[in-house]
Amino acid sequence: MDNCFSDLQRTVLLTTLQENKKTYDQIADECGYSPKYLKQDVAPKLWQLLSEVLDKKITKFNIKTILEEQMRHQEAAIKMLPMTFAVNSLPTSEKGNILLVDDQPQNLKLLSDLLEEQGYEVQQAINGVIALQAVAVGSPDVILLDIYMPELDGYTVCQKLKANPKTQDIPVIFVSALDEAWDKVKAFSVGGSDYITKPFKTVEVLARVENQLKVRQLQLRIKYLEQQLEEKNQQLQQILQKS
Repeated sequence: MDNCFSDLQRTVLLTTLQENKKTYDQIADECGYSPKYLKQDVAPKLWQLLSEVLDKKITKFNIKTILEEQMRHQEAAIKMLPMTFAVNSLPTSEKGNILLVDDQPQNLKLLSDLLEEQGYEVQQAINGVIALQAVAVGSPDVILLDIYMPELDGYTVCQKLKANPKTQDIPVIFVSALDEAWDKVKAFSVGGSDYITKPFKTVEVLARVENQLKVRQLQLRIKYLEQQLEEKNQQLQQILQKS
């Protein structure tokens, strides 16, 4: 399944699904490839593969809309299932599971109250070690991570998460009083998805969490599409072997 999309194709796809869209030239420059190769080879093959899986014409301009539409249909179908099936099919919280990591109990309580009030399921970790243990038990949908903590700081925690194939796709939002450009650059360089500066505004926290949850849902959808594509490839190979 991992070979359905190349790393560069996956980067193009995930970047296309982000709010801050980038041009092919920008993606090629960041990944160290020529824009011509990306535009004329990598991207066309990616959209062709997705078109075959989804059975409709896919481009960089409509992929996000189509995936979101499919997820809405899937959620509606789940809600129509008998209760015994629906309970097993839905996540613990329909809105999402958030892991908060901060060594200050008052910060944990403030964020926890805010998110639980909006219907999110919230877990708390008082330091980086406990956070990694919690993630090993069950992957949250999004992690809100402080930077300065004893034993393991937020940067190190994020690096460990991104180094593990099982946790590398979990969005990490750094929440810190550090407001220098260097702090934010370092946060993104270790794999952070977003950055919130303390003291934060309620509306900002909720908006950024919601955005990362959408990205996470789209990532899971992409994995599902890769699985479908792999199954089709296997079926094709079986047909060719018999012929």
